[in-house]
Amino acid sequence: MKSSIMLKPLVAVLLAACSAAALAAEVSFTASSLPSGEGEMTRVHSSASVNVAQADGKTVSRPLAYHVLYRSGDVLGGWPAGQIVTRQGQPLMLTSYDESAHEGRGPFYAKGPDANSLIEQRNGSRSAYYLVTHFEYDTDAPAVGAAPAKVNLYGKLPMAINVAKLEKDPASGEFKAVSLKNVDMKPVDGLWTPCAGEQTPWNTHLGSEEYEPDARHFERVPLEAMNAYLGTMGKLAGKGGANPYAYGFITEVSVDKQGTGHIVKHYSMGRFSHELGTVMPDKRTVYLSDDGQDVMMGMYVADRAGDLSAGTLYAAKWNQTDGSNGGKADLQWIPLGHATDAQVKAMIRSKIRFSDIFDYVTAEGYEQNPARFAGYRPVYAYGGTAGVTQLEYLKLKPGMEKIAAFLETRRYAAYQGATTEFNKMEGLSANPQGRQLYFAMSYAEGGVPTGKNGVRPQNDISLSDPDGSLSCGVVFAADLAQSALDSHGKKINSQWVAGATAALLTGKSNTAANSYDKCDPARIGNPDNIKYSPAMHTLFIGEDSGNHLNNMLWAYNTRTKQLTRLAAAPIGAEWTGLAPVVTSDGYGYIMANVQHPGADDDLSKYPPEIRQDMASRVDKRGMVGYIPLGRLD
Repeated sequence: MKSSIMLKPLVAVLLAACSAAALAAEVSFTASSLPSGEGEMTRVHSSASVNVAQADGKTVSRPLAYHVLYRSGDVLGGWPAGQIVTRQGQPLMLTSYDESAHEGRGPFYAKGPDANSLIEQRNGSRSAYYLVTHFEYDTDAPAVGAAPAKVNLYGKLPMAINVAKLEKDPASGEFKAVSLKNVDMKPVDGLWTPCAGEQTPWNTHLGSEEYEPDARHFERVPLEAMNAYLGTMGKLAGKGGANPYAYGFITEVSVDKQGTGHIVKHYSMGRFSHELGTVMPDKRTVYLSDDGQDVMMGMYVADRAGDLSAGTLYAAKWNQTDGSNGGKADLQWIPLGHATDAQVKAMIRSKIRFSDIFDYVTAEGYEQNPARFAGYRPVYAYGGTAGVTQLEYLKLKPGMEKIAAFLETRRYAAYQGATTEFNKMEGLSANPQGRQLYFAMSYAEGGVPTGKNGVRPQNDISLSDPDGSLSCGVVFAADLAQSALDSHGKKINSQWVAGATAALLTGKSNTAANSYDKCDPARIGNPDNIKYSPAMHTLFIGEDSGNHLNNMLWAYNTRTKQLTRLAAAPIGAEWTGLAPVVTSDGYGYIMANVQHPGADDDLSKYPPEIRQDMASRVDKRGMVGYIPLGRLD
C-alpha cells in the first residue's frame, strides 16, 4: 500500500548520512505552520517547502509531502508488516501476563516502527533498494477473557526487524514497497525493545536494544517477554529460560543479494539501554547513548575499521565548566575494558548471574552498619526494566572486572566514577566537517538541575533552571579532538574523541495561556531522534515530547544558525528513525516513520476532548515512509 499525505505531521526522520560532495545544489527549507484544528492535528501536517539552489543560479522550491510505504499490519508479498513471531517463525498469539495477570491476544503487528536504513546495492548501472526497519514496541491488544478490554503491551513482547524490497520509478524517483521479510532472530536469541539506529558507512543497519532487563530482578523472576519468543514460558535462565544478560546490546543487520537480512549482536559494545550507536568517519569510533533516567554516555573504539566485533569500551565523566544556558563541560573518558563479541557471548552462555558479579546492599542496610560493608561503593544508576533506580552500595567480586564492564556496564561505569546523572540520553549524530558530535538530553530532569541531586553520591551535572525549561530538553555539541588521553593518562586510539561540550539548542517553558503545550512550540521540545546531513549542513531534530501535543520535526542549519519547523506528527505520535539520504542517481529523501499515533499512554494526561474524542479519529497504525526532496544534483 502506498499513499501520499501533504506533510501534515511529519513523524520521524531517517536521514542516512550523505556526503557533502554528493550535492552540487544548496538545500534550505521554509517553515511550516503549526497544526490547527482536528484535521491537521490528527494527521501529518506541513506547509513547509524544500528549496534547492542549483549551480545555474536557479532555485527550485517543492512542497514537502509524506509518502507512506506501508503501515503496521499491511501485507506485502504475503507477509504482514511488524508481525511478531516465535523462534520458529510462527505468529505469536499470546503475550506474557501483565502486572494484573492479564494476557493480550494476538496476532500482533507492532505499531512502533523506529530506525530505518535504506540499503542501496549497486550492480553496474542498476541499483536494488532494501529498507531495513526495526520495531520498538506494540501499544496494546485485546485482553484474553473478561475485563480489561485492552492490555498494555510495552515490554511484554519480543520485537521484529523487517526488510522491505523497494522499487523505484526512474522518472519521479518515488519508491514503492513490494515485499517484506522478517529478519531471523534465532542467532541472537530474539530481539528486545529496539530503539533508534543508523546506517553504517559500510552499508549495514546498526540498531539497538534499550531499557535492558534488570538482571538482578530477573535472576529470581522469569523474563517472560523473551520466554514467549523462545517457547520457555515460566522458566528462569538457569533452567533454560530467557537470560536477561542476552539483551541490551547494539545490533547490526546486513542484507544479502537476495534481500535477506542477517543479524549479529555486538556484545563487546556493552550492555545498557542503548538508544543507538553513531559511527565516526574513521569507521572505528562509535558513540553510544543510554536512554533512561540516571544513565551514562559511552564510547567504543573498535580494533579494526568497519568491524565492531572487538574493541575498547569507555564511559564519560562530565567535568562541568558552566551551569548556565544549558551548560558547558569537558568530557573525560574512563576506560572500562577491552573485549571481543565472542568473549562476552561466552560469559552469557555460562549463565552468569548478577549475584555472581556484585555483592549488594541497600542504602538503608549500609547506613545501619557501615563498618560491616567496608569496601562497598555508592552507586545511583538506572536499573533497567523491572529494576529500581535508587542509591545502593555495591562491591565487585574478585575477578569480575571484565564481566561487570560488559554485562553490567552502567553499574560498573558508576562504580568506576563515570557520570550517571544524564537523563533521557537519546539521539546522537556526527558533523564530520565541523568535527562535532551532537547529542540530545530529551528531558534534562532528575539530578541534572541545580539543587535536585538528592541522595546521588555524585553531583557532576548541575545546570541552572530558573523557569523549568530544562524539562523541554537540550541538544549539545561536543568538539571532536584528534588526540586525547583517558582518565588513566593513556592515549585513546582515536582521532575523534568528544571533549569540550556546550548546549547548542534548548527548549523553553511555554507561558501562553490556554495552550496544550507545556513547552514553547516555537522552539524544540524534548528532542529525541537527531541526524546531521553534511550535504545540507543541517541537523534534523525529531521530538518525542510529552510537552508538545503534536511532536515537531525541525531543521537546524549549522551555518546560518537558523532553526526551521518542518512538520508536525499526529497527536500521540513520535518522530523516529531520522536520516537524510541521497541515492547514487542524485535523488534526495528524508526517510521517516510515524510511531504509535494516537497512543493511549502518550495522550493520558490530556483532557477528554483530546485523549478520547480527537484520538478516536487517528489511524493508530505505525507508518513507514519518506519525504522526497527531488533531484539534488
